[in-house]
Amino acid sequence: MATLCGTGKRGVFLASLLGVASVAHAACTGPQALVSQLRAKPNTANAILLGNWFAGHQQFACAVQTFRNALKADPESGQLHYLEGLALAANGENAAALDAVRQATELDPKVIKPHLVLASLLDEGGKSAEAEQQWRLALGIDPVSIPALEGLSADLLAREDYAAVIVLLRNAPRTVKLSINLSQALGNLNYLDDAAKVLNEAMQQNPQSFDLVKAMTVALVSMHRYEEAIKLLQMTVDAHPENIDAQVELFRILVLTNHFDRASKLAPVLLPLRPHDSEVLYLCGSVARAMGDNDKAKALLEQAVGIDPNSFYSRYNLGMVLVLLHEWKEAEENLNKAVELGVPLPEVHFELAKALKGLGQTERATSEMAIYQQMKKSDETALEAASAVAQGDKDLADGKISEATRHYRDAAEQEPKNAAYKFKLSIALRKAGDAAGERAQLEEAVRLDPKLAGAQDRLGYLLSREGDTDGAVARFRLAVQAAPAWPEAWIHLSGELAMGAHFAEAQQAVAKALELDPNNALAKRLSDRLTHDPAAQNQP
Repeated sequence: MATLCGTGKRGVFLASLLGVASVAHAACTGPQALVSQLRAKPNTANAILLGNWFAGHQQFACAVQTFRNALKADPESGQLHYLEGLALAANGENAAALDAVRQATELDPKVIKPHLVLASLLDEGGKSAEAEQQWRLALGIDPVSIPALEGLSADLLAREDYAAVIVLLRNAPRTVKLSINLSQALGNLNYLDDAAKVLNEAMQQNPQSFDLVKAMTVALVSMHRYEEAIKLLQMTVDAHPENIDAQVELFRILVLTNHFDRASKLAPVLLPLRPHDSEVLYLCGSVARAMGDNDKAKALLEQAVGIDPNSFYSRYNLGMVLVLLHEWKEAEENLNKAVELGVPLPEVHFELAKALKGLGQTERATSEMAIYQQMKKSDETALEAASAVAQGDKDLADGKISEATRHYRDAAEQEPKNAAYKFKLSIALRKAGDAAGERAQLEEAVRLDPKLAGAQDRLGYLLSREGDTDGAVARFRLAVQAAPAWPEAWIHLSGELAMGAHFAEAQQAVAKALELDPNNALAKRLSDRLTHDPAAQNQP
């Protein structure tokens, strides 16, 4: 039986507090004992007992009314506003719920639950910036609050502030969700080995978590370790044959990696289980096409497109089958739609060129073939560069500096517009003692991507070492702008501002570092020095 108390995780946090969907009731009829108790002693505590009873029995409108009646006598009760907000949210009145819970946070700013619920409501309403503020306030009350860490890291991931996620979660408890969020941030910054390590450690602690298995599969595929990903999913399916989601994940990666013989054994098992699942239909259609049964493939893929017309993979595969069947007009329509939807495969242009040629549109066919050739070459180059970086990461971890430098240089030459590769090369060159080479690569990296916080921070350090305080401050400012949740960057900025006798700004910067990481020993020492430095105290 649900009540309006408790905690939960990001994504199910509100559900755990609110119970199930609202149920209409003609009248509010609570248990006689609680009703009589409230009438005899109409105080906040008794109102909460009755209101929670209504909520637990899904009579949310009655719960709202009970809490509102109590608020007439006790309008400054943060708890009543909070419970009113929960009941309103459960009753589908989110706008009113926001107002009620916001009042609770103002009346009881040191109570964590109203901040958590308010943040969740704000996120659901698309107000992520306000939600972030509430998650941070909750963390100020409890720095290891799992719902707050999950909520804030999810918001940071959504706006692609991956460095901030890493800073937030590097010393946080490793729940399943937090481990996945941290691994996603690491993976998006191309720290694939670190992402896999985080997931491996989490899987050892939570061996039954299928969410971790899926996340590890993504990491392994990103590192092109396809056989390991297949092996992991096969082990999961063998251990949990009842888990249909695991079978679908295995089916997907088998199709992705062109293991059609193995995939063909799963298709007749999964299709009857999920006959209206657009992805299962698309995968089964892809297998049928690969096995040469184009008519069956067409039927399955048309069903997939009918269910989800915006799936570019379904559109692309249907277009391929229609090309094989010489149904040029329909093929051109589906392939054009796949391109419009953003399918990332060069082959879609190759197939579209065939369809256009079949329609007699030679000029357009030639143009699509040129696009295909250009994209294919770019993809092959990107794959080679990624492989070189992966080897460079391994060599660097093993202390093989010259080998790592060579691999990173190869990647940077193959992908000259990739700022992250130049930054990695700069790290290897620093370890090799090549200061000029490091500086050149850092400058190229920030030219390509001014928001590359690590490169801006390192350039700031180099400029500081050369005595260029103004230049160093400028670089550190860019670093904190790019990664505002990175305490070390704020510490570096503070130290350099102090070097330039900008003590007020230095104190503000170190205060920001301590706000982000209250236990940071270096920030504490710097703050203490600024507080007691006579020069800082005598600043006009």
